[in-house]
Amino acid sequence: MSDLSKYSDEDIIAIVSSDSEEELKKRGYVYGWYKKEPFVGAIYILVNPAFPDLVKIGYADDVQKRLKMLNSNSGLPDPFHCYAVYRVKKRLEDLRLHSLIDTLDPSLRHSKNREFYEMDCQKAYEILSAIAQINGDEEQLIRNPFSDTYFDPIKSESGSDTDSDSFKRKNRLKFCMLGIPVGSTLIFIRDTNISCVTQNDDNKVEYNGEVYSISALAAKLLNISSAQGGQYFMYNGELLTDIRKRLGV
Repeated sequence: MSDLSKYSDEDIIAIVSSDSEEELKKRGYVYGWYKKEPFVGAIYILVNPAFPDLVKIGYADDVQKRLKMLNSNSGLPDPFHCYAVYRVKKRLEDLRLHSLIDTLDPSLRHSKNREFYEMDCQKAYEILSAIAQINGDEEQLIRNPFSDTYFDPIKSESGSDTDSDSFKRKNRLKFCMLGIPVGSTLIFIRDTNISCVTQNDDNKVEYNGEVYSISALAAKLLNISSAQGGQYFMYNGELLTDIRKRLGV
């Protein structure tokens, strides 16, 4: 066997062909024969059409396995879809992300110690994108990693695809979309003695002197972790989800 100890790492790399060098890089090696730390999992952004005003941000060693487990819950009216993943080298990196989001705006967390946030998937993606840019690993942030047709672009009347960030997913609920003015009274369908008052054109309401999103209030009244608020409140005797369906928004 040849004695190569007198050669530097760069010299050794130079000895091999360019094809061999490229193959070694694909396998995770860099100069100095130091193998890069493997990615152990990914932070994910999940959406569910049953909760159009929420995203789920979490971590999994195997995102597809996690997605399958979540969607095996027969209590879900619709399945979760993976909008994006951000591959990381340490487990539970999402805890730092949760802490960052909570620090910037604590009101975004739908419920304490839960992974649901009141933002759309594009906003969540922008947060991960900013972190990826800071870390210098933007290539590890992947939108629609499993080629889910749920995220197919919306077709325009001319038959062409619209903006790449526009999908057939439902838009986040906004009272102004439903023709509900600020100061309107919404009635809880499980108990018509319970009502709340809309606070703005988004989805904020006041109940017992406190401000909630309509979904957070529904979950509180139902004593569950999350709920689609539009399914549990009425305006002028009509469910919000029915108004939405009728208006096609």
